[in-house]
Amino acid sequence: MLLGGALLLTSACGAKAPGASGTGPGASSEEIDAYLSAPADAEVIEPTGIQPVTDPITQESIVLPYADAVPVPEGPIGDPSKDYNVCFSQALLRHPFSAGQRSSVMIEAARHPNLKVQYYNTDNDPLQQIQQLETCANQDPDAILIFPHSTAPLTPVVKRLHEDGNIVVGMERTVATSDYTSWVFLDDKAEAYALADKVAEDLGGEGTVAEMSGAVGSSPQIVRNFYFGERMKEIAPDIEIIKTSPTDYSEADGFKVASQFLGSPKSEDIDAFFVHSTTIALGIIDALKQANRDIPIYSIDNSKRDVKAVLDGEVVAVAPHTPLHGDVALRLAIMAIEGKDVPRNLELAPADLITQDNAAAALETAWGTLGELPAE
Repeated sequence: MLLGGALLLTSACGAKAPGASGTGPGASSEEIDAYLSAPADAEVIEPTGIQPVTDPITQESIVLPYADAVPVPEGPIGDPSKDYNVCFSQALLRHPFSAGQRSSVMIEAARHPNLKVQYYNTDNDPLQQIQQLETCANQDPDAILIFPHSTAPLTPVVKRLHEDGNIVVGMERTVATSDYTSWVFLDDKAEAYALADKVAEDLGGEGTVAEMSGAVGSSPQIVRNFYFGERMKEIAPDIEIIKTSPTDYSEADGFKVASQFLGSPKSEDIDAFFVHSTTIALGIIDALKQANRDIPIYSIDNSKRDVKAVLDGEVVAVAPHTPLHGDVALRLAIMAIEGKDVPRNLELAPADLITQDNAAAALETAWGTLGELPAE
């Protein structure tokens, strides 16, 4: 049910922003260290989840890997006689990653009968996300969860919301401010380093890699570009990295950009693709088939379709990057609502790189669906 642009999910039982110029990869290492990666003192959480639950969106069985992190008892939160409202602003629509993230929020919300989550999705429009966050703030919510579209536009609004006294909990993508209640970071550096190591080993330290990124100015685009390049310079300086046009992280855009790139002279001597999301890579696979080319693909994200592509030999390696952390973010918000001490920065440690050797086992606990996502 749509209410004023928000889908109501009701429980059943400071510095200039990196990439502000629009160039994204121009962010300095100091900016990345200061804002876009987990602080050095962040609490590192290892994946321990083993109990499967039903995904409320796909109806598939999934395992929340960080279900044991920052535990909150099942049942009413705070004052049992009071209802609590949380706004959840998300930057992607019709994408496996955003669907998984939203599912994990819904699963946690369903454990607390006096908690309601108002869901806003901007469908890749940062200006609309700013407007929705302002609408949310005007409703005097008990907390705000945010998965920001991109760094530069969202930094001022996140900072202002927190300065105005709101509980603000962010997740995965980051902004260039330390003004927030808590943030859930994923380890993009470890993921990019693992892929760079694998590419360098497979290419014997020589060759040319085509990098296909996601949305320019989003923190994953900035840090994945930076850390992959940093690691490659360190371990395989003779490998050249060239860039294709960016994408919007979608399979359709991956196909479009790859088709254009494969038709250009720049693609003639490419030895591998480094791709910022396996959803993009699924489009590259189709473009390669159409062009009758065989170029190995290395990417990030591990939905069921992504892992199946590794199992089928269409992708060489995938660095797991789970969206199943929304439950952690919501529990942090609940702790803050209840006046408890809240960890300010959490970094979720990634699982091992997925290759042909372990893809079958990884598929059993991967998120998402092998088919199309259900309609919104």
